[in-house]
Amino acid sequence: MSLVVRLLELVGGGDETVTETYQCIRCGRTFERKQYECPACGVPHVVVPIDDGE
Repeated sequence: MSLVVRLLELVGGGDETVTETYQCIRCGRTFERKQYECPACGVPHVVVPIDDGE
């Protein structure tokens, strides 16, 4: 999560909520926040941001 997103969460973010989606490149599970390692399969350094097509 970027610094800007964290600041927006702290101050109320306005009308739009900015969220990033992350996905494990090994098992495919998605997350609302960046993970150091995948909680589903336990492999480190596999969670990457994905484009939601917006």
